[in-house]
Amino acid sequence: MALALRPPPPGRDPLVRMMIVNWVVGACMGVAFALVLLVADVGGMRSLIMGADMAAPALALLFGGFAITFGAVIAATAIMLLPDDDDDRDGGRGARHDQALALVPVRVQARNPRRGR
Repeated sequence: MALALRPPPPGRDPLVRMMIVNWVVGACMGVAFALVLLVADVGGMRSLIMGADMAAPALALLFGGFAITFGAVIAATAIMLLPDDDDDRDGGRGARHDQALALVPVRVQARNPRRGR
């Protein structure tokens, strides 16, 4: 009797969970960063937004933009830092490619710099 690997039930995929958690963490960092920008009044941004007629859409765009950007960057970084199956052998440092990246001496003839003009 062979053991069959079954996929996890819907909603319990660890990769999807990791993506969501990292995106939420990044979005919270983005909102915090935008809040720091407003509190510090960098470039007079808080004064400008609070003095505008449409402050709510401006704040929504500011916080939404930072949340989406930071969330996407953190989630993408988490995915890119996942180990590959073949990273176990050498720790992911590229040791198996040392010979392919070795320097090879190449003979080059020097040109006469005066003759080429």
